[in-house]
Amino acid sequence: ALNFSKLPSTDGAFQGADVVDIVDNYFVYNDPNTQKWAASNALSPITYALSFSSKDGAPDNLVSLIADHREVYLLGENSSEVWVDVGSFPFPFQRIPGTSTQHGIAAKFSVSRLGNSFAYVSRNIRGQAQIMAMNGYIPQRISTHAVEQTLLDQYIDDAVAYTYQLEGHEVYVVSFPTLDLTWAYDVSTQMWHKWLW
Repeated sequence: ALNFSKLPSTDGAFQGADVVDIVDNYFVYNDPNTQKWAASNALSPITYALSFSSKDGAPDNLVSLIADHREVYLLGENSSEVWVDVGSFPFPFQRIPGTSTQHGIAAKFSVSRLGNSFAYVSRNIRGQAQIMAMNGYIPQRISTHAVEQTLLDQYIDDAVAYTYQLEGHEVYVVSFPTLDLTWAYDVSTQMWHKWLW
């Protein structure tokens, strides 16, 4: 469990995940372009074919996921939902009732831990390009109209985010490579600034 392992090519029903996290000693990961996601055996990179489930609260595909507070947030194209380890068999996770939201994720790599939760570039059936921070099970808009105006009608699916701390300030940084644009949000001041380089 303390060493990295290469997932075998016969790793259950899922091949080629592009988002992976860990919770309760399970690796959890997506099956790209589907609603499916999987959990490995505890303390093992191996996943048996029965250890999988689907994001089933809405019909959109699963785009990204993140483990937060020992729960797995499944971020779809237009919606999200939260699952928790209940120790069931064959799949150890179960959806938490009442946690479905009408906000999905626009860019799978825009999710990053922030404060006591995480933030991401949002998409839903009404539009996209709002930046949200999860507050419990409810996404809250942290982007301003000025930030959103720079993303309006633009390609934002390639956004990549990370977070850093400096002198007591925690900052969510999201870059949009196609737009050659980077925005940064300071949690303590709740202000945005644009990076030039």
